Amino acid sequence: MKKFGLLFLVCIFSYVLQAQSIQQGLQYMDMEQFSSAKKVFEQLVSSKPTAEHYYYLGYFYAKTGDADQAQAQFEKGLQADKKFALNEIGLAEVKLMKGDKAGAKAIIDEVIKKTKSKDYNVLLRAGEAYISHEAPNQDPFEAIKILEEAIKHKNATEDAYIFLGDAYTFTKKSENGPKAIANYDFAITKSNRKSGKALTKRIEFNLFGKNPDYTDILREYKEIMRTNPDYTPIYRKIAELYSKARKLDSAIAYYDKYMARSEKSDEVRYRYAIFLYKTDKFDKALQELKAMEGKVKYPEFNRWMAYALQKNGKSAEAQSYMGKVLQSGIKLFPSDYECLADIAFTNKNNSEAYANLRKAYELNPDDEEAIYYIRRIADSLYSEKRYTEAGKTFEEVIEKNKLNKKQFGIENYVYSGFAYMLSKENYDKADEMFAKGYQKYPEYVKFLIYRANNRLSQNSNDINDKALAKEHYEAYLAETDKLLEKAQDKEKELAKYRKDRAAAYNYMMGYYFAKKDLPKAKEFAQKIIDEKNEGDLAKKADDLLKLKAIPEVKPATNKPAPNTKPAPKTGANKPK
Repeated sequence: MKKFGLLFLVCIFSYVLQAQSIQQGLQYMDMEQFSSAKKVFEQLVSSKPTAEHYYYLGYFYAKTGDADQAQAQFEKGLQADKKFALNEIGLAEVKLMKGDKAGAKAIIDEVIKKTKSKDYNVLLRAGEAYISHEAPNQDPFEAIKILEEAIKHKNATEDAYIFLGDAYTFTKKSENGPKAIANYDFAITKSNRKSGKALTKRIEFNLFGKNPDYTDILREYKEIMRTNPDYTPIYRKIAELYSKARKLDSAIAYYDKYMARSEKSDEVRYRYAIFLYKTDKFDKALQELKAMEGKVKYPEFNRWMAYALQKNGKSAEAQSYMGKVLQSGIKLFPSDYECLADIAFTNKNNSEAYANLRKAYELNPDDEEAIYYIRRIADSLYSEKRYTEAGKTFEEVIEKNKLNKKQFGIENYVYSGFAYMLSKENYDKADEMFAKGYQKYPEYVKFLIYRANNRLSQNSNDINDKALAKEHYEAYLAETDKLLEKAQDKEKELAKYRKDRAAAYNYMMGYYFAKKDLPKAKEFAQKIIDEKNEGDLAKKADDLLKLKAIPEVKPATNKPAPNTKPAPKTGANKPK
C-alpha cells in the first residue's frame, strides 16, 4: 500500500513537472524568447516523446511560420497516440497556413464534434489557430464561435479571453469593438492585472482605429513597462510606436532596451534587422541581415535582403534576392513589386517599373496607401516630360484615391492641370482640372491663378485677343479681398497673396491700358503700389501713374508668370 502511494506521488510529481515545462515553453513564447521555447519543447520530446510533447513542438514551429516542420511533429504525435486530439488541430492549422481553409475547417469541426466541446485545450487551440496567421489564412468568425464555447469552461484561462478579443478585433466590424474590449478586460481581471500581455492587448486595440492617439497609447505602454518591467515585448512595442510616429532615435533606443532584455538568438537579431530597415537604418539593417544569412530559415529572409540591398544602392544583388523570392512561391506583397520597380528605375527601365507599380497597386487596391504606387507612376511620367500621359495618370490617382488627406488631393489636381498645360495640346483639359480642383477645394484660391496662367500659356497675346484670363484674375482678387477683410492680421494675410495679386493687378492694368481706359488702368497700378510691391512691377505701375494720356504705341504684351512649373520627384510624396 505504501509502494502504491509512493508511486502515485511520483506520477503526480512527474505530471506537474511536465506541465510546468510545457508552461515554461509557452511563457518563453509570450516573452518572445523563441530559442529558449524551442529548446524546452525539444527537450520534452527527447526525454519523453509523447503525443502532447510532439504537439507543443509542432505548435512552436507553426507559430514561428515553419509549416513543414510543424506538420512533421503533429504527424509524429498522432503516431504516438491517435486519441490525443490536439495534433489533429495542429494539422488543421498547417492547412490554414497553406491556404486550405476548407480542409482546416473540416478537421476542426470533426475534432470538436468528437470531443463534444468538452476538451478546453482543443477549443482554445482551435480558436487560436483560426487567428494566428495573416489574412486570408484566417477566419475570425469561426474563431469566435469556438472561443465563445471555450470561455464557458470553468478552467478557462486569460488566453481564451485574449484570443476571443483578437478574433472580434480581426473581424474589422465596428459593432464588434465593444466585445473585443470586454474580453481583453476579462483577461486583465483573470490575471489580477498582472498580465503584461493582457494589458498590452487592451491598449493595442486603440491602434486599429483611424487616426489613433499615439501619445495616449505611449503613456499607457510606459505604465505597463513600469508595473511589468519583466514583460520584454513592451519595450519592442514602445519602439514600434515611436517608429510609427517617425521618432526614429527614440524607436532605436527602446529597441536596444528590448534587445538587452531578450535572448541573444539569431531569430531576435533577425527581427532587429527588420526593425532597423523599417526605421530607415538601411546600412545597419543590411549588416545584421548579412550576419544572419544561413542562420535563420524564414522564407521571408530573401525579401528583406533584397529590400536592404536596394536601399543601399546594390540593385544587381537586390534583383538576385528578389528572384529567389519569386521562385520560392511565398505570398507576395505590394512592397515586393515596389522593390522590383525600384530596381527597374535604377536600371532606367521605366516601363518595367510602371508595370510593377501597377501590380503593387492591384494586389490590394482597397488599401488607402496603395494609391501612392499610381502616384509614383504619375510623378515619373511628369519628370520624363511625357505630359499628356502624366495628366491622365494624375486623373487616375484622383479617381482611385481613398485617402482623406486634403493636401494630397489638392496636389493631384494641380499636377494634372500643369501636365496638360505643359503638353501644349490640352489647354482646355488643363482648365477643366484646375476648375474641378477649385470646386472640390474652394479654400485653395491658387487654382484661380493657375486657370489664368493656363490661358496666358495658351495665348501670350490674351490681353489683346479674347482676354480669357481676365475672369480668373478678377475672381482671384474678389476671393482674396474677402479673406483679407476677415483676417485679424491683414499684413500677415496679405503676404500670402501679394505676389499673385500683383500678377492679377498687372494683367488688369495692361488690359485696361490696351482698351485705352487710363483711369481704370491707373486704378490697378495704384493697387500695386498700395500693397507695397517692389522691383520692376512697382516701377512699371509708378510710370503708368505719371502718364497724362495713353501713347499711340501699344504696350508690350503680358507673358505667363515665370517659374509656374511644379517639379515632383519620383516617389517623393510616398509616406514612410
